[in-house]
Amino acid sequence: MDKTETLKQKVVNHQLEFKKKIDSIELDVHWFRRVFHTFAASFLIYYILPDEQWINALKIGISIFIVLFVTVLEYRRIKGKIGGEHFFGLRTYEEKRPAGYLYFGVALLILLLFFPQQIAIPCILCACFADPIIGETRYRLGRKGAYLIGFLVCMFFFIITWYPSELWVILLISILGAITAIIGEAVNFKILDDDFMIQMLPAVFILIIWQGLIVFGINILPREIILPM
Repeated sequence: MDKTETLKQKVVNHQLEFKKKIDSIELDVHWFRRVFHTFAASFLIYYILPDEQWINALKIGISIFIVLFVTVLEYRRIKGKIGGEHFFGLRTYEEKRPAGYLYFGVALLILLLFFPQQIAIPCILCACFADPIIGETRYRLGRKGAYLIGFLVCMFFFIITWYPSELWVILLISILGAITAIIGEAVNFKILDDDFMIQMLPAVFILIIWQGLIVFGINILPREIILPM
């Protein structure tokens, strides 16, 4: 009888130890993804680099190379040519599709290369900070509370980028930019990841507004807030 109880206790202890390890790994993955999001804001150094021809060519080339390199790695991972254990932080649903960081990088590259910084900067910052803030507050405040806080954070990033504009422009862009960013984060677009949509949806929307008003002779785009050294 004692041996049976001892064996059961060992099994229980083993299960508890295994659960602690799993919980520890999940916690590490959780914070790894959060740190990755916020670290991406450092790519705004792109706008600080000197505005010289060879430097511009170099920063564009390096940006494209990084995204292409990650794309090739993801392709090989999905095809099973590289083991998934080499990619820390993958979610279960990302095993057979591109991971969120690739979507994040593609959106970041598109914004840096093809959008004015006045549009790109707040959209990038929304993905870097509003996304993880929403993820953390969702557990404590529920979806509505988390999205409300995320909306206010996104508004803040659009306001500080567009503050040189007239008041009506600041309100228009900050409110619509924040709404579309939250839609990009909250809505499941199936094919496209929220890391892509939270950046690109407000960017495209604001681009359309900007170009549409130009047709009527109104240019709402403010001056740049980050200048090359």
